[in-house]
Amino acid sequence: MNPGNPKDVARDKGYEKAARFLVLLGKEQASEVLKHLSEEEVAGITREIAALERLDTAEAAKILEEFGYLVKTKDLLARGGVDMAKEILRAAFDEDRATALIERLALKTAPHPFAFLMDLDVEQVKLLLKNESPQVLAVIIPHLSPERGAQVLGSLPPEVQVPVVQRMANLTQINPEVLRQAEGTLRDKVRAQGQIVTQEVDGQAVLAEILRNMAPGPERAIMDSLQAQDHALAKALSRRLMTMDVLFAIPDRDLERLLRDFSETELSRISRGLNDEQLSRLRANLSERRWELIEQESLRLGSIFRSEIDRALAEFMDYVRSQRDKGEIRIIQEGEQVL
Repeated sequence: MNPGNPKDVARDKGYEKAARFLVLLGKEQASEVLKHLSEEEVAGITREIAALERLDTAEAAKILEEFGYLVKTKDLLARGGVDMAKEILRAAFDEDRATALIERLALKTAPHPFAFLMDLDVEQVKLLLKNESPQVLAVIIPHLSPERGAQVLGSLPPEVQVPVVQRMANLTQINPEVLRQAEGTLRDKVRAQGQIVTQEVDGQAVLAEILRNMAPGPERAIMDSLQAQDHALAKALSRRLMTMDVLFAIPDRDLERLLRDFSETELSRISRGLNDEQLSRLRANLSERRWELIEQESLRLGSIFRSEIDRALAEFMDYVRSQRDKGEIRIIQEGEQVL
């Protein structure tokens, strides 16, 4: 959003006015109104509700009169704020969408580097970052949402993607001054940073989350290029990209065939590193007799070191990846239909 753009100013004024009106309507009626708005409008209005403190009687009466309501009460006060915005979102939408919108609201209301980029259309962000160096991009992308980060990373040419990915993966700390300088190249006025502290960043974790939000084709192209240039980094990222929740994404027939390639001893060690849901998924794709053999093997093994469990899990994941890459098994992407 360009603060000097008349269209942006008018849109924001509209959000501000709508926010004040909805606060006066109350949570129930406000939530009904939000259900009929676009996600961009919901985000803009709830951001203004979060920034609102209180409305006095005169201001409230003026707003209601403007929207065609007549108010005669002498003590008309309304409460805004982040909590009110969250209450309205929870009343308006199902839990998943409300949570997603609240997270988006948090990104925009908390002091967050590059938060203003979330207000821009993705094409504007791509254009804005098009000519930035890999060093600058590697600082900016981890501070975007995973979805927006995936869109930006996917829009870069292949020869830029790999150095950006390598730099992101090696990020550990970013000096606030570097953040301020990078942000200063993208906007006229630098956002206040507050107290000087070191920003902690787990570059590989952030990068893995972004890659998970990319389509399989671009994600695989980036990983293949990275594999050719930095095998160790590619392997580390591959392990972060895929967790044991992949059990839920492998069709039953493929999973059954996959598990046949592991011994009872190996599956015993693997099973000890799973949560209850993952363990149920594993067991559902084994015969009763085989599960009994695995339990007997577990009793025989007794206590084992955590390192043995971690090694067994890592070897299982490596095998899953290799079978996927060979086309021997399918891993269903989120939202993909299985026919």
